Amino acid sequence: MKTIKKRSFLCLSFILLISTFFFIFTPKMQAETGFYVSDNKLYDATGEPFVMRGVNHAHSWYKGDSASAIPAIAETGANTVRIVLSDGSQYTRDDIETVKNLLSIAEENNLIAVLEVHDATGSDNINTLNSAVNYWIDLKDAIIGKEDKVIINIANEWYGTWDGSEWANGYKQAIPKLREAGLDHTLIVDSAGWGQYPESIHNYGQEVLNADPLKNTMFSIHMYEYAGGDSATIKANIDNVINQNLALIIGEFGHKHTDGDVDEDTILSYANQKNVGWLAWSWKGNGSEWDYLDLSNDWNGNNLTTWGNRIVNGSNGIKATSTISPVFESGNGGDVGESEEILYDFETSTQNWSGVNLSAGPWHVNGWAKSGNHSLKADISLSSNSEHYLSLTKNNDFSGKSQLKATVKHANWGNIGDGLRAKLYVKSGPDWKWSDNGSVLINSSNSKTLSLDLSNVPNLNNIKEIGVQFISSGNSSVQTAVYVDKVTIE
Repeated sequence: MKTIKKRSFLCLSFILLISTFFFIFTPKMQAETGFYVSDNKLYDATGEPFVMRGVNHAHSWYKGDSASAIPAIAETGANTVRIVLSDGSQYTRDDIETVKNLLSIAEENNLIAVLEVHDATGSDNINTLNSAVNYWIDLKDAIIGKEDKVIINIANEWYGTWDGSEWANGYKQAIPKLREAGLDHTLIVDSAGWGQYPESIHNYGQEVLNADPLKNTMFSIHMYEYAGGDSATIKANIDNVINQNLALIIGEFGHKHTDGDVDEDTILSYANQKNVGWLAWSWKGNGSEWDYLDLSNDWNGNNLTTWGNRIVNGSNGIKATSTISPVFESGNGGDVGESEEILYDFETSTQNWSGVNLSAGPWHVNGWAKSGNHSLKADISLSSNSEHYLSLTKNNDFSGKSQLKATVKHANWGNIGDGLRAKLYVKSGPDWKWSDNGSVLINSSNSKTLSLDLSNVPNLNNIKEIGVQFISSGNSSVQTAVYVDKVTIE
């Protein structure tokens, strides 16, 4: 009997140990597949906190302009785009092929896509919420497998009445249906009262979260004249969510609205202080009644409005606070290995890099980065088998070093033809002998890390130049852009 008891005790201890292991490491396991919520923070698939800094785009009403708008939004440095979709119950339905294309454009431009259904806006009818739920289930083939780059905002501003109880009851039914259908994405739930009644989250948010078997739901406040009218209101609305360990974003906000002013400065500064994400409304297309909410005067973003300049270039705006998620980088990360030394990251300048056969640039920009927020960019005019260079002429001693690396990509515009190739090279010794890693095909959707083995490079103590050569295909033409970032040595 003593032996049996001892074995039983050991088995129980082992079970408790395994249970503890899974409890402790659940977030990391989730992080391998997609976004997840832990306490009041959103984490991306690399396990890093992700704070949304982005823009709303009204695709459903301007279906022909998304191919221009989404890349333009990315050029601002935004890390997220919230895309307006329709399930067909009020507006023209966006089918699965359309959604696949939108996600492809967002991914090519290193933008996390928050997808939302707009047809249920302001409705108290549970049928409109169910219609949105069914729409997401219909889109399963487009979005399952993209949990690391897609977040589902179940229904824009469902439940217009300023009442939290019935709002919560609706979502407590909706969320389990999505999970049962196999949708494991992070979910976003807008507050009641057309998104402007945060008390619904304050009072019932924990119940809604508990209805999610994955506990992977976060909440959204739309801060216009009621939820965002003054500093005290904004701070209380934010604090009363995150102090309950509920994750929050400001899913929409403007600088004014129909019935009054909005304190956008406090929204931006306090969200930054509290690491709360935000998505400004909206890129373009608000019509004559609300055109003051347009961020850009054109879909390509060549002429930002005053509101757009505030969001993109102002204090606590996109350029000052946005960080691109490392899920877009090769190997899911931009960290530097223990033996790696960053030579050039272009965070503050071009670091004296120049170019040959460029049509413009180079510049240090924040539209894309392998690590940090900036990279080196140049425009090039493509022609048959044309060659273009970004390089730095400077004496370097690479004695004892084994590998030089640089990360590159090209823009998603221009006629690339059969592809654009790149070589990482050095010139060394008194005769400036050329050594390279060989030609590598690069693309616009994911960056490519070029590696040059230094073991066969002569005169490592006398490196004269390092650079990247870009080589076009025989059937390429017109202009595109190329990027270089994170030049390292080990």
